[in-house]
Amino acid sequence: MIDTYLQYGISSDLAQKLAGLGLPKTTFEKTSKKNLKEKYGLSDNEVNIVNDLIQRKPINKDTVEELLYNSNYTCCICKGTKGSSYIIHHIKEYSISQDNSYFNLAVLCLNDHDLAHKKGKTLSLQLTESDIHKAKQKWEKQVYEQNLEKACRNGNITEIDFLNIPRILELCVELFGNVPHTQYSNELYSNHLILKSGALNDCRIREMNKNPETPLIFFAPNGSSILKHHYYEIFKALLNHLNFVDLDHLLNRKSLKKGIVGQYCYYIGGLYSKRLPDPITESSEFMKFYFKRKPFVVEWLVDPKYFCSSSAKWRTLHRGVYIIFGKIRNVNIESIEGKDQIIVDIRPYCFGLPKEQKDRTPSIAYREQFDDFFDEEDN
Repeated sequence: MIDTYLQYGISSDLAQKLAGLGLPKTTFEKTSKKNLKEKYGLSDNEVNIVNDLIQRKPINKDTVEELLYNSNYTCCICKGTKGSSYIIHHIKEYSISQDNSYFNLAVLCLNDHDLAHKKGKTLSLQLTESDIHKAKQKWEKQVYEQNLEKACRNGNITEIDFLNIPRILELCVELFGNVPHTQYSNELYSNHLILKSGALNDCRIREMNKNPETPLIFFAPNGSSILKHHYYEIFKALLNHLNFVDLDHLLNRKSLKKGIVGQYCYYIGGLYSKRLPDPITESSEFMKFYFKRKPFVVEWLVDPKYFCSSSAKWRTLHRGVYIIFGKIRNVNIESIEGKDQIIVDIRPYCFGLPKEQKDRTPSIAYREQFDDFFDEEDN
């Protein structure tokens, strides 16, 4: 019921009030103004507002949902500082444009909605169409980044390609004193696939593995798929206790001067690598996953023994888009092909396919014992 009223541009607080009164739009239309005031306790102004707005063509429900989600149900001008109530505002007035498209709509609080309709007043006391368009675009980008960061902190992975089991277990002992149990622990213990320490039972895995060229159970035909989910659940427990920061926020002069070694981070984007070894053996060399962003070269050294998806073999042939979690181990300046580069070495814990990909529309390149690498001050 609330959504229906919102589609007509009725404010969220008034829509909630009408819904609380059990007054759907169809009933409102059939009820006299006298009864709306006496039976439902609505004011003259409230009745007039609703009557005027429901004469419009409703905004498409999907458009309303998209707009509210992208703005976090919050005014794009004041970011909620003037109140939690909101209204879907037509940037170019509906009476002129009859335009219910996404581009012409913005979420405003009631205060800023009033300012947007103060035509001909002092410039400092009004919001122009251009002001609202710019604020909407900026706010939606900020909301997107906030939601993406929240999702990443909760383990934003659809398909897990790699789990660095030894380092994950090491970190658990460091943080918790032991390895957490998961919903899969008892079954794995009873099948002797993991040890009491939480580590993989390599002897049992080798017994079960019918293909000696793939030593880990993740690739074994008779392997247990729940191992992957078990260790991923353990890794997610770590995510709840550690401050993983977006790597994009660390690749700048200010962060480098402050120090980023030891920082837990995640990155969403395309990574380069060589193809996965075939076959994978205990002696397979570590693989380098990396990307370059002048003046940075960011590298993760990955042990192929801990890949846990057969489709990862295909993805390493391409520049796959991953979300990868890790800890920065070192930052050095090295000369590569005659040019000094800042090498960021990160220990990987887990990576896979992200549920949501980050918008990587090119922005101003990163800019400089690190001043020599930058031409001007950071924003």
